[in-house]
Amino acid sequence: MKNPKFNRADQLMLGLKDRCQKLNAGEKFLSVRQIMEEFGVSQITVKQAIERLCESGVLEARDRSGYFVRRDRRYGRIVSILPAGNFGVRHEFTRLLTQEAAEAGFEHEVILFGENPEGIARMSDVRADAIIFSPFGLDSITAAQLNQLMLQPVPVVLINCSIPVENCRYVDSDNEFCGVLAATHLLMNGHRKLALLQTEPDFRVVRERISGFLKCAEAYRLPVELLNPGIRSGENSPAKSYEFFSAYLDANPEPPFTGLFTVSEDPTREVLRAIREHRLSVPGDLSVISLEHSVTPAIPGLTSVNSRRDKIAHCAIQAIRAHFDHTPGIPFACKITPEIHHGATVKNLNLN
Repeated sequence: MKNPKFNRADQLMLGLKDRCQKLNAGEKFLSVRQIMEEFGVSQITVKQAIERLCESGVLEARDRSGYFVRRDRRYGRIVSILPAGNFGVRHEFTRLLTQEAAEAGFEHEVILFGENPEGIARMSDVRADAIIFSPFGLDSITAAQLNQLMLQPVPVVLINCSIPVENCRYVDSDNEFCGVLAATHLLMNGHRKLALLQTEPDFRVVRERISGFLKCAEAYRLPVELLNPGIRSGENSPAKSYEFFSAYLDANPEPPFTGLFTVSEDPTREVLRAIREHRLSVPGDLSVISLEHSVTPAIPGLTSVNSRRDKIAHCAIQAIRAHFDHTPGIPFACKITPEIHHGATVKNLNLN
């Protein structure tokens, strides 16, 4: 969940931005005290909102004189090249990156592509001061493609992938730690009989999540039952997961585990349906933890590991801004630490 103070500051920032649009460039803006009194907010909330307006170039702070309206953009144009075949990435990152770019003072455009070679080839045709590229998840970046990325005349930031190559800018969720967090949460709630359901094809991010879960379980010397429907690229993951787990529960009406980790978001809804249809309760008979990407869970009440796409978008835009500001010490690579969303699908066995 987002910090309520941050949400309040975000709402205040939008209100103050509207106020700025009614003033002329160079005109003095409200003082911190005036904003506090007019909007009924705390000084901390005002400062957070003002800082973001200054960062995005809407306001300018002048020593001992206060804040003044400015209209000029300090930065240029970002083009984000996103995979058309991944609806979640396409839809959510379009919104997140557009919002972050606007707040940082950039123009922003989204271009969709089918496969990685096409996406990389499009870069030479775009008019941009910087590029954000999200590779198609099932493909890997080849050495030749990476060389094309590195030779672009403008800075390129990769998102949703990790390429540990010198001077390659990327922002990614720590996928292995997602698995570690899922296992740790089950362990902390007293679960010692675990299972993992691979609800997606065997590609990099899935392997990393599985690896983290298994490493954590191995450290505690706990066995894990691996359930693999053998889903292939292009197949319907939710449907295949449902069919597989329904058949598993037919053969095992009383599962030999108490905690289940499903490695992706969308198929989990169908896994929960299979559990209900076999007259098992969650979390009474079986605890389930999965992965989420949005700040607001897509499945209400689901206990999940949140990969924080909002932070990925924020860090990608800030990396570009740091490039134009010549900010020293900004790392080229950024791994976002996931967070646990405490829902209602994991039972605390320690209380029994």
